[in-house]
Amino acid sequence: MPLDAKTLCLGALEAGFDTGYDIRKAFEDGPFQHFQSLSYGSIYPSLNALLVEGLVTCDARSGDGRRDKKVYAITEAGRAALQTALKGPLAEDQLRSETMFAMAFVHLMSRDQVVRILDDYARANRRLGKELGRLLQETMCDNPGHRFLLRLGEEGSEMWARCIEVLRDELVAALDAALDKDQPRAGDATDRAASSDAGPEAGSGDSALMAAAIVPRAPDHGPGPRLGPEPHDPRDPR
Repeated sequence: MPLDAKTLCLGALEAGFDTGYDIRKAFEDGPFQHFQSLSYGSIYPSLNALLVEGLVTCDARSGDGRRDKKVYAITEAGRAALQTALKGPLAEDQLRSETMFAMAFVHLMSRDQVVRILDDYARANRRLGKELGRLLQETMCDNPGHRFLLRLGEEGSEMWARCIEVLRDELVAALDAALDKDQPRAGDATDRAASSDAGPEAGSGDSALMAAAIVPRAPDHGPGPRLGPEPHDPRDPR
């Protein structure tokens, strides 16, 4: 089953993000941004529910002249609840992509538009891989799980970009072949016009064979004996 908002908040607290704002940033542009999403409107209701259940504690601290800041911490009961949720079974990944959706309608696009969309998609994945590689070098490298996630994202993004480029070339070749099939060859119209002007003698090979089968041929007697009377020669007195 999917991990709900309360479980995601427990995970963020376990990872060291101890305020509602910090939890929000962890999912917006922090270490969880590429793997999960958590709406800002669900964070504080989830923290309040966890507080009532005894899975987190809350400590109000003054914050530089501003109103008190609520700092949360996961309890042992909360850690046990997180462990139970992680035992799964976990929901399967769902790939949501506007680019993937657009590729279902390539018949409505020009060839150049298809190439541009897929080139942008490959570049975006390479940028993501480089960003994850940077995070791998700069942050959270002491945690084996974080290292795994960042390496998987870095190397997977590069592999995905290469796959996009290979399949892009195959798709473009298929589109070109379909276009060539739909359009007549440049010489077809000229050939048809020349055939029409030249008359029946310029017909196809099949037509010539058909004509030869239908039109009777004059008999060919050849040098051998003739059957029937010889033609009369006027100089012959007979």
